[in-house]
Amino acid sequence: MRIATSTNLISYNRDSTKTEMIHLLPLYAKEGMRVLDLNFCEMLNPESVLRTEGYRPYIERLSKLKMTHSLIFNQAHAPYASDRMALAKDQGDELDQLLTRSIGFCKELAIPILVVHPIKGSIEENVAYYRPFVELSKKAGVSLAFENLNEKDEIHEANELCTLVEAFNSRHVGICYDFGHAHMRGHDIRKDILTLKDHLIATHVADNHGERDEHLLPFYGTIDWKRALQALRKIGYDGDLTYECMFFNQHLPLELKVPAIRQAKLIGDYLLTL
Repeated sequence: MRIATSTNLISYNRDSTKTEMIHLLPLYAKEGMRVLDLNFCEMLNPESVLRTEGYRPYIERLSKLKMTHSLIFNQAHAPYASDRMALAKDQGDELDQLLTRSIGFCKELAIPILVVHPIKGSIEENVAYYRPFVELSKKAGVSLAFENLNEKDEIHEANELCTLVEAFNSRHVGICYDFGHAHMRGHDIRKDILTLKDHLIATHVADNHGERDEHLLPFYGTIDWKRALQALRKIGYDGDLTYECMFFNQHLPLELKVPAIRQAKLIGDYLLTL
């Protein structure tokens, strides 16, 4: 296992603005965080160049930064809506286009896994909605990883995720386990992991106190990380532990953002010893 982080680790600012990932990659590399999850949710910003046909220089910049700083892009996160099926048709079509574009970006940047959110609805509705994207990702050499969510009307049970993945009967489909979401739902994380087994191909590592999706670093909430890591080792998980901890440092002054990366790396290295 390796420690990785979403590119959003220090992207959230005190004034609620977000720093684009191209400005952050050199900082992550400098502090030893070289395995990165590219957060394509950046496209949800109406001003993002990645939404436009002028995205090419941005993607080329990401590729250059990858080479310059010896980075590994282990996965990416696709844009999503809290309720895809409730969107107006033009909004839904636009979201579908962003997902399609994300798959293309993964192909161009050699990113093997794209994390997606199941839509609100049944397993059957998810299979029908995502089947064209699974076919597209297969052609691109990318695997889609369905994430367990955290609301009552969303897919969050481990057995539901397994059923969803198995319905596609494709090696290009797997599961991204979000520890924070599972903890909010009161799940037995060890039991979840043992249920997911070989379907588990990615993770979102974040802590909370069981009530809100706080996106804290491990040990700042109430998840039993030693038990979680032992479960991962028991199933032979050899993927990454990927931080999605963008709120623990949001209100820090800019001067303290880089030390926050350092702290995240230190905690990650400790996690790997459990």
